[in-house]
Parts: sequence; structure tokens; C-alpha cells
Amino acid sequence: MYTIVSFHKILPQHLEDYITNMRICAAQSNKEPGCIRYEVMQDVDEPTLMCLTQIFRDEGAYQKHQVAEHHRAWMEISADWRDRSAHQRHLLRYITPEPKTPPSSTSTSPSPSLSV
Repeated sequence: MYTIVSFHKILPQHLEDYITNMRICAAQSNKEPGCIRYEVMQDVDEPTLMCLTQIFRDEGAYQKHQVAEHHRAWMEISADWRDRSAHQRHLLRYITPEPKTPPSSTSTSPSPSLSV
């Protein structure tokens, strides 16, 4: 598995746009065949701090995610929403047995579009 945990500080004036659009991006990412989990959590005491957890089947699946249309659109519209000085990214490996990966799910339902 390919697991990344990152922390992002969102500029306060973009917080609502970030949350709205990240929910859409996460839902679309979770539909990718190689995505096991794509989650975003908000710090309770510091609402502009987000924790992004991405778990992909392997590095190749992660690379496909990086060029997926919804991810590219997300990165384009949200490029100026983060405080770059507060970013942390960690590539992690298991020291305990890896969890079993669920079977891929495919959805034919239309996906919402990112919006500002």
C-alpha cells in the first residue's frame, strides 16, 4: 500500500470553498480503482488545519490519481487557498500487517463538479 498523510493550513477566507470542494474531490477520489481510502479531517481546535489521509493500492495508483481530471481541477482551483509555510507531508509504511484491501467499486452515478 501507498499511504500519505499530510497537513494543510487553509487561509481563513477560503475555508468554506476548501471544505465544499474538497468533499467533492474526496468523493471522486474514493471512486478511483486504486484508491483504498481518501479522507480529510478538520482540527477541532484550529478549524483551518486539515489532515488529508490518502491510501492507494500502490504508487502507480497514486500516480494515476495525481493526473486524474478531478484532482487536476481541484489543484487548479485551490492553488491559492493554502498557507504553504504550514504544509507537512509524510509517506508512511506499515510496521504491522497491512489491512486487507476491499474490492474495487465502480460507480456509474454522475459526480458533482468542483465549484467556487
